Amino acid sequence: MVDGYCMFKETKLKLVTRKIVRSVWHCPYVDWIYLASNGALGGILVTWDKRVMMKRKEFIGEYMVAVSLKMVEDNFLWAFAGIYGPNVDNVRHQLWEEIAGVHSWWDLPWCIGGDFNITSLPSERSGDSRI
Repeated sequence: MVDGYCMFKETKLKLVTRKIVRSVWHCPYVDWIYLASNGALGGILVTWDKRVMMKRKEFIGEYMVAVSLKMVEDNFLWAFAGIYGPNVDNVRHQLWEEIAGVHSWWDLPWCIGGDFNITSLPSERSGDSRI
């Protein structure tokens, strides 16, 4: 956890309940947003401490969850996106379109994290050396 929030990727959970969230973060002031897994694939959970930041808006897409937040202490507005990208090359453009679309809605500073399922160098891959 950094500054009151945390992101988990590949949760492999279809449903995220308060009980599950509290099992990974024992804070009674926790709030969260999640993207359900597709069978045993994917899943994203983003949590935060409501004493530190408040949710303003949220977006749940195919490959990401995004939340716009307001810091309690100084009212600073920003957005966070948790990504779990497709591992199929011919649909990867859908992830970039999803990110661009949400970014265009919220004119805020962004923090984006997760697994984009892409490499930039052949040495980063095990097995197939194509990028």
